Amino acid sequence: MGAGAVLPVVAQAPGSPTLAAIRARGQVVCGVQSNNPPFSLPDSRGVWRGMDVDSCRALAAAIFGDAEKAVIRPVTGMTRFPAVQSGDIDVLYGSTTWTTTRETQLGLVFAAANYYSGQGFLVRRSLGVTRLAQLDGATICVPPGSTTEVILQEWFRANRLSFQPILIDDPNEIIGAFLSGRCDVYTRDMTGLSGFRMTQPKPDDFLLLPENITMEPLGAWIRKGDDQWLDIVRWTQFALVWAEQHGVTAATVDNPGPSPSSDVRRLLGAGDIGPTMGLDRRWAANAIRAVGHYGEVWERNAAPYGLARGLNRLWDQGGLMYSPPLR
Repeated sequence: MGAGAVLPVVAQAPGSPTLAAIRARGQVVCGVQSNNPPFSLPDSRGVWRGMDVDSCRALAAAIFGDAEKAVIRPVTGMTRFPAVQSGDIDVLYGSTTWTTTRETQLGLVFAAANYYSGQGFLVRRSLGVTRLAQLDGATICVPPGSTTEVILQEWFRANRLSFQPILIDDPNEIIGAFLSGRCDVYTRDMTGLSGFRMTQPKPDDFLLLPENITMEPLGAWIRKGDDQWLDIVRWTQFALVWAEQHGVTAATVDNPGPSPSSDVRRLLGAGDIGPTMGLDRRWAANAIRAVGHYGEVWERNAAPYGLARGLNRLWDQGGLMYSPPLR
């Protein structure tokens, strides 16, 4: 539809029960993995940091104007979906991949991608392995019931290789098993493996194999049937990307210059985008002020681990990140 087209006015659906519950408790609750750099990890003071944490903080700022109203709740591969299905958490991050059956069978919907990654493999250099094809017969630590486990089985079967799975649900226990030598290989998304490797006292003792076997969008999951909450989660994430596309940072959000474009003015509160979602007109500005645009989130959380931005660059820089128009 062209820019000059007039959109019909449609009556809004009943208010979001999730948003009502969030406002009643005064907090938004997000599920993340407990030891998952650069997505979610407590720092030395116990303060949660990471890409997923900042996505949650942006949501809290969009809703309340206060990023401190984000509550981070650790989940595991086995507890994450029941936690969001039951309402124990309002939104699930936790490096959770978008798949067909999760949307068609679990009563959940993928709201927004905040990261593009793929499944990789980390080994100790002392193992003498440099390629995936050399892992025949290896013991591999993997969380049960995850896409990681299913894809692993399919890849080894297709390549006529065998492996011995060591099934552990708790991410911290998986790490302990790998470091103790109980399993030869640690597999999960490439980014998480890179982050884990860089947190070790001697990162060069470990080798991230060059191949990854999937392409996976990671991001936010919510319960189906709450369209207003879907709008809020989805468009808050998009707003961070849109801000980077238009050069609006945490430092400039309150002073965008003398003649901001109409796109920037809408992002910062002109028009009725916020009220159509039950939010303040400055919802996006509040989110950007709290965490910065997507590139700032990346630089704060992923860049310190030496991670190349790769597919998470903006679309006009060769990546996959872009926002549909905010209008």
